Amino acid sequence: MDTATPRARRRDAAATREALLMAARTLLSEHGVEGTSTRDVAARAGVNQALVYRYFGSKEKLFAEAADRGWDSADTMTTDLPLKDLPRALLERALNVGAEHPGGLSGLVTAANDDMIRAVVRERIERAFDEQLAPRLSGPDRALRAELLAALITGVAVLRGKVGAKALTAADREAIGEYVDRMAASLLDLG
Repeated sequence: MDTATPRARRRDAAATREALLMAARTLLSEHGVEGTSTRDVAARAGVNQALVYRYFGSKEKLFAEAADRGWDSADTMTTDLPLKDLPRALLERALNVGAEHPGGLSGLVTAANDDMIRAVVRERIERAFDEQLAPRLSGPDRALRAELLAALITGVAVLRGKVGAKALTAADREAIGEYVDRMAASLLDLG
């Protein structure tokens, strides 16, 4: 029996599954749920459309998993990263969309006209900002302030990456980061 063949199939299956997820994330951020079909996703991934159903069972399950893996700040929140460094880390992560995280949170937000995607985004915000960041904060309205930080970072990413707002697009990341740090300082109660 040839033992190399089963390993090659598993590796190819994993690569195909990941290619489908990446294609779905990209297309969701570009066209939203209504503008993306399983045929589009399969074509972008370079595979047969039947593989979408083989690996995910349905368009909805593919999109839910793609959205869930689209951008994750939860690991940033649970690290030993000091609060003063958190806004810049979140900003860099939000602006570094591309091959690793096509679309990112800004892409998911622009696709959030769909109930399923909206639920995934809401769950992500709640898990990362309400459940993990808010307890690290002191003072009143901790969950509100944590979500305002999410809005700030997401807004910058959407206006720069998706909308192409003139001043944000022209500004270098360091300048943007300095302003974000200043705005976030009051939300994080950094003094």
